[in-house]
Amino acid sequence: MISVAWRWPAALPAVALAMALSDTAPAQGSLAEPQAKAAFVLNFARYVEWPERTFATPEAPLLICLLGRDSIGSALTALENRQAQGRPVAVRLLGHVDETRPCHVLFIGAAETRRLAYVLRTLAGQAVLTVSDADGFIDVGGAIGIVQGEGRLQFEVNREALEQAQLKASSNLLKLARNLANFKGKN
Repeated sequence: MISVAWRWPAALPAVALAMALSDTAPAQGSLAEPQAKAAFVLNFARYVEWPERTFATPEAPLLICLLGRDSIGSALTALENRQAQGRPVAVRLLGHVDETRPCHVLFIGAAETRRLAYVLRTLAGQAVLTVSDADGFIDVGGAIGIVQGEGRLQFEVNREALEQAQLKASSNLLKLARNLANFKGKN
């Protein structure tokens, strides 16, 4: 369990949102790590803009996908039908990188760590927000890395990866990042 000690803007009630993700949220304000990471993913989706052409219709859902087996799977599935960017959230668990085409947010699970460079190369130029908790994720070209720091979850942002994916992160999101990088990736 980790303590929920996020520093999101006051307009973003992350603690309440994260607590709502779990029917059995602990009374002490702590969450299981997968639920906390899923809350981060949802909030990233809320504070990143995609090109209009990314969505087939104005009502089309924002699709969050998980590639690889990871403990975050059921926590991401719990996000189904929540709202992000004025759209309902849909969640899909993927078995292979070839299934990522319709995804807007892709969480790359720990099982895919050895293939990170390959997955990121496959997504090059697509409007997909890549997120992972793999060590050094932004260093190899991922957009947002969830990291453990100062006893809590934090995140790092690779602005170059966002730019290559034609995504725009809000200034509020960028201000809260542990660090901002301009890595082109080593893939």
